[in-house]
Amino acid sequence: MFYRLPIHKNPDSASTTLAPLLFHDTDMDSARAQRPSPVVATEPSPSVRSKKAIKRNANGDPVHSFAGLMDHLGIMTRNTMRMPLAKKHRFTLLSQSTPLQEAAFSLLGFDPKRVQ
Repeated sequence: MFYRLPIHKNPDSASTTLAPLLFHDTDMDSARAQRPSPVVATEPSPSVRSKKAIKRNANGDPVHSFAGLMDHLGIMTRNTMRMPLAKKHRFTLLSQSTPLQEAAFSLLGFDPKRVQ
């Protein structure tokens, strides 16, 4: 499903968009402003330190690695079903989205049921 998103060619834009659900730093500008020199590596901001310590974002939702989030989004299924007595008639059954999947898709501005 992820390959259908326009951001699939640039995973950095996906991780920036999904940063509230990931361990990524959402406050890089303030972290860069606090460093004494542009040559010095940027230290993590207080918000990302908190995310890593409690493994939750500011809303209290669990945070994930990018790969872990993609694995979780990949469990959505679309099943084409047939009835035993009416084999010509088919219907599609979509899996129920989890709250994490709904949050990710709302951040991406994407409705998976329209694409499947």
